[in-house]
Amino acid sequence: MHEAALRALEFDRIVEVVKSFALTPLGAIQLAKLRPQTDMRSAQTALAATTECVTYLDSNNPFTLDCPPELESILTNLAIEGLALDAGQLRGIADFLTSVETTQQAVTQATAGPFPTLRTMLDGCHSFARETKEIRDKIDDSLHVVDDSSTELRSIRDQLQKQTNRLRKTLDSYLRGKDTARYLQERVITERGGRQVLVVRTEHRGAIPGIIHGSSGSGASLFLEPLSTVEINNEIVALQENELAEVKRILLTLANKLRKRAPDLRHTLTAAANIDDLQARATFSRLLSGIEPEFTTELQIELLKARHPLLIPEVRKQLGTHDTDSKNPTSAVPVDLRITAPNSALVITGPNTGGKTVALKTVGLLTLMAQAGLHVPTATGSRLTAFRSIFADIGDEQSIATNLSTFSGHISNIVAMDRELALPALILVDEVGAGTDPVEGGALGRAIVAHFQERGAHIIATTHDEALKAYGATTEDVVCAA
Repeated sequence: MHEAALRALEFDRIVEVVKSFALTPLGAIQLAKLRPQTDMRSAQTALAATTECVTYLDSNNPFTLDCPPELESILTNLAIEGLALDAGQLRGIADFLTSVETTQQAVTQATAGPFPTLRTMLDGCHSFARETKEIRDKIDDSLHVVDDSSTELRSIRDQLQKQTNRLRKTLDSYLRGKDTARYLQERVITERGGRQVLVVRTEHRGAIPGIIHGSSGSGASLFLEPLSTVEINNEIVALQENELAEVKRILLTLANKLRKRAPDLRHTLTAAANIDDLQARATFSRLLSGIEPEFTTELQIELLKARHPLLIPEVRKQLGTHDTDSKNPTSAVPVDLRITAPNSALVITGPNTGGKTVALKTVGLLTLMAQAGLHVPTATGSRLTAFRSIFADIGDEQSIATNLSTFSGHISNIVAMDRELALPALILVDEVGAGTDPVEGGALGRAIVAHFQERGAHIIATTHDEALKAYGATTEDVVCAA
């Protein structure tokens, strides 16, 4: 499928809306790569999966994939052997893996089923109940590694508590002592460089033997560590270092237990991404009240009561495109668009601002959406061909940088379409033959339509040209619409 046509028909904006419904970064990354399928069977399979998921969501609770925002960085860190995850990262991936398992159970027990596609996707999931339970047992809700995570950690923290109490008691004696309290600027215990100190008046710096750890901003106070507490502080610092080392060892052990199951984790993440991708497509379908169009092997287009998705208020709101009049938002006007045998060309006429270009874009965009597995905002009974190539020449192709006038820009596009044509093909041309002498442009427009018909493509063209209107009304295999 040609990127220029995707841009001209604003398929990227549809992808943006669908992606906004992703529950996980994995799903969002996958949806960002969403492209139309050129094979009818693949497109049908993708559409059927979307329909199945819409049915699921209509009768069951939404999927609850509990994904941490930093999942990508967590997975990156997990891929680095010997790197410990922090407590928050471990709890985050534990919650996520649990939510995937919960989703799997929900699909198994769902009403209005069966849901074979969903169940097949989730068959790739593996249970991490043992690993996630251990993570929760050792890391509490405040993301603190609990004392009972290991015998060593419990012992270190017990010793640390004893030494901390001993230090506090010793420093309190300076605060209460008559011979020492008078030398203090404040009767408080503070911290400097990880060590507990007293606040002593500068003029009494030698009154209490100890180590100076700096002074206040005004210079009136000194932060003093009494000699009697130096050894205790040293022991506390050493114990704190041991505590950090033991916590890191525990966190690394928990991460390594996930690393040992790397293939299972990879399959589970893939299944989660696929489910997220599918639920986002289904949620988008429900937003625009979309339906699954029928793909046919006959070369035809039949879109009934079709609406351009980007004119649907709910879609515009999701994109952040606000209407000026919020009480009376702009809405899409449904239109029927048909090219059925024996016709292979449609010429659309009408006044300026009458909706010709919107109709042209609607056909192209809805075809791209359907081939990408997305439901389309049309009435039931709509039918489409799965095209191998779709081309669109819409808008002003003038470029000073490449020495192209408006007319030559359009002609360059037509030449590229002819060169890269792969059947079945859909050609969309806005104001065919415009940008030059009206008589010559009309003749050129007729020639372009006839040429692509001869090559076996379907072509839809908009025009103001009277000669081309007459051509559309009087030529076999061409139908004229207004």
